[in-house]
Amino acid sequence: MQTRSLRTLVRVSKVGSFAKAAEQLNMTLSALSMQMKALETELGVDLFDRTVRPPRLTPIGRTIVEAATPLLQREDKLLDLCRPTDTLVGHFRIGFVTSAAVRLLPDFLKNAKRDAPQATFAFETGLSKVLQDKVVNGQLDAALVTDAEGVPDALSELVLREEPFVFAAHETLLVDGLTGLLSEQPFFHFMPNTGIGKLIAGEMLKHDRPKESETIVLDNLEAIMECVSAGLGFTLLPAPDVVRYRSAEVKSIQLPKASARKLVLATVRDGALAGREAALAALFSVDNA
Repeated sequence: MQTRSLRTLVRVSKVGSFAKAAEQLNMTLSALSMQMKALETELGVDLFDRTVRPPRLTPIGRTIVEAATPLLQREDKLLDLCRPTDTLVGHFRIGFVTSAAVRLLPDFLKNAKRDAPQATFAFETGLSKVLQDKVVNGQLDAALVTDAEGVPDALSELVLREEPFVFAAHETLLVDGLTGLLSEQPFFHFMPNTGIGKLIAGEMLKHDRPKESETIVLDNLEAIMECVSAGLGFTLLPAPDVVRYRSAEVKSIQLPKASARKLVLATVRDGALAGREAALAALFSVDNA
């Protein structure tokens, strides 16, 4: 029996769907289904109840998952003993917080191709909280997230970069400086319920602004900067995002005591990547080329 089939079975049990498991394992749905059928034939039992959609584990299927999980963990530890601690070998599932993926993923792919030739990667983008939960439950091996409130206790974090927040506005709105922006202009706020959005909200509380002032909430950094470039209001974002999207007429205002967005690499404590966090973190470096 190959442990690969058991790993697939455990993955299906975690995500509750053949389709999601196939996507995460970089398999076609038909290939995953055939693999599960072959495992059932080999074991001589029905692992799934296929009279319902999506198929769900049978009692014996759940028992096999429970028995296979520690077996696979021991296999991982055995493989770890055979690998240098600074080498990335195997297939890794990495999450990127959406607001940073557009800037950092290209460099990651370039660095990985050169410096981690024995590793392959699958990627997922999303909100920091969602990605953290997926690392905790094993759906992702690691995730680059915004640390706004600390990561869960089950995870360790490695700070990759800190990006200071800056105000940005069209030069025509800066006649009265920051005071004029805060008192007279609409504010474009990136999703307040996200990690980065919570940091922005916290920074805005440090500045006096009339209660009746207009705030426009958007979920897209590029859309926010397009509105700012059109002279429709101002925003507060990490400096690299402002630089990436601003036009020549948009100016930024740096604050001496402004908070910063902290991007961290979150992994499971004592998990499969234990001892290799630095090797993975190096792939995020823009200076690694």
